[in-house]
Amino acid sequence: MSINIFYENKKYFQLKNGCKKIIHASYPIILFIESLKTNMIKSTFYLLLSILIATCLVIFQETMSNLTWLLSVEMPVTFLIFFSTFFNNLLLMNGGGAVPLIALIGMGMCAAFLVARILLIWISVDKSIAYGLAGAAAILAIVLLMPLAFYNLDILAGARSILGKSILTFYGFLSGYFFGSISQKKVAS
Repeated sequence: MSINIFYENKKYFQLKNGCKKIIHASYPIILFIESLKTNMIKSTFYLLLSILIATCLVIFQETMSNLTWLLSVEMPVTFLIFFSTFFNNLLLMNGGGAVPLIALIGMGMCAAFLVARILLIWISVDKSIAYGLAGAAAILAIVLLMPLAFYNLDILAGARSILGKSILTFYGFLSGYFFGSISQKKVAS
């Protein structure tokens, strides 16, 4: 028997045969499930957005590092070359390899955000800071562990120096901070 919510008065439910019954006990449960679905959809969207932000910032650092090297050897680099290189890197690093960069960053961020969420149960810290530190830890782990998979080669040119690793870690913090501040605003409203 299918139950359709009769939205004019939310205490009433209409059964398939047309009789109306008052079901007071299930109304709060249905509201909870509806709010849970919308919160899960929003949280998933914000998670994907923060992963996309982190990926774009990592590729930005990669492009800047390569173009800075080209400038150091007196190669002409214009803004047109910078933008075309950035968007080319954005497409090829996410679709032209065995493992897209967005998937690698996504796995790291999801694992780090899950650990942060679990720790937030016991530790009273601002969500923005907790998720920011989780994002920084995820990017730092990717940057430090990726050379182990590729015979001690730094695949990301932006991560070959301590400054590059620091900038990438800061970008991870920014994307995690974004996710934490958005989820904190969502809880407050």
